Amino acid sequence: MEFYLSFSYWMFQPFFWVVLGISIIIIDVFFIGGVLLPFGISSLIIAAFRFSDQNMFLEDFLFFETWRDILLYYSLLSLFSLGALRLFVKIGDKNKIDINDY
Repeated sequence: MEFYLSFSYWMFQPFFWVVLGISIIIIDVFFIGGVLLPFGISSLIIAAFRFSDQNMFLEDFLFFETWRDILLYYSLLSLFSLGALRLFVKIGDKNKIDINDY
């Protein structure tokens, strides 16, 4: 039971998501090379949502009520940011001639 309470506590802290996002981006840029970037971007977006929930910027509207909601939003944002990054890279490489394009 103590693990569950600790897990729930840290999932609702925006600082946790900022640290997670920045560490994922740093690891990705310096060691892996672009694979984990959507997960880091999603972590930073989740931190912004949690910060707005904590400070009641949108008054009555809450993004997250349980930690399951946070993980669901995190996974959906990761997929969305992966698609956006792939589209962005594809548009940037459109003018290049590549022998592998058929």
